[in-house]
Amino acid sequence: MDGMADKQLIGALAAGDRVDSYFSVAYRKPVSEYRYGHMFEFRVADRTGQMTAKYWGGDDRARVESLHDSLSKGDVVRIVGEVSEFKSQLEISISEKNGGVVEHLSDGDYDISGLLKTLDGIQEMKDRLLVFARSVEEPHVSMLLKSFFEHDEFMEAFSACPASIQLHSAAVGGLLHHTLNVVEMCVKVIQLQPNLDRDLVIAGALLHDIGKVRSFTVGTSINHTPEGNLVGHLTIGDEELAARIRTIDGFPEDLAMKLRHIVLAHHGKKEWGSPVEPMMPEALLVHHADDLDAKLNYMVTRRDEAVTEDDWTWDRRRSRLIYLR
Repeated sequence: MDGMADKQLIGALAAGDRVDSYFSVAYRKPVSEYRYGHMFEFRVADRTGQMTAKYWGGDDRARVESLHDSLSKGDVVRIVGEVSEFKSQLEISISEKNGGVVEHLSDGDYDISGLLKTLDGIQEMKDRLLVFARSVEEPHVSMLLKSFFEHDEFMEAFSACPASIQLHSAAVGGLLHHTLNVVEMCVKVIQLQPNLDRDLVIAGALLHDIGKVRSFTVGTSINHTPEGNLVGHLTIGDEELAARIRTIDGFPEDLAMKLRHIVLAHHGKKEWGSPVEPMMPEALLVHHADDLDAKLNYMVTRRDEAVTEDDWTWDRRRSRLIYLR
């Protein structure tokens, strides 16, 4: 297998496709019985998404359990099987009797770029972000931003972090890219609405997703941390923000509340995960810039990665057609 030259991407698979490619293991479920023997399912991932794989073994339960037990989260495996549809979802069926294969690969046997997308120009993006951070004039907020974005350990983690697992900017450097887009959108709107508090908007846009640094892990795939799932990046971000504010003498209480509000309200609605909804125009702007960039990036990515001669592609996650021409 010659790396990306032979890599079949999950996002391009269709029902009926024969699969012979490599993926990372996200998780596995226990072995169970079925009509013809023993089976188990596991989740596989690559740079375009995730998909369920099902291994259909024979009567030798010990053999199936041995294969099952050999798989660990983060392993890279070659899979030979066929794409099928079950309950309106695509999955990879790997049949032992039909030559299905699940085998471990060593580091040199695959190209990591097929599993993890890494954005170009990360250093340039870091430099641009610092320009925005240093443009904030309010002294306490300026010190706050410096404590995050001029702290080497935090900035290294922030720059390597994705913005999501599958929805938008799902890549190494994705959080940096998304944050810059949100800031730049906000700057353009401030030109139209000069009565907005520029320092507050810029700081809120820069800080809105800081909780994602503790919410994701990056290895052979992107995954949530337990804290990311159980607590959530908005709450983690508020915790990080409040902790840094406490280290700055004389930080105005009203200003601290406004910044925390922007972080906690940036999903816009309680049903979308925000414990509070935007109650200030600056918070509303950060929310809409965040939402717009995420949705645009998702649709553009689906369009760019579509593999079809048709003029349209069906997006299963959003249940809509996307026009490709």
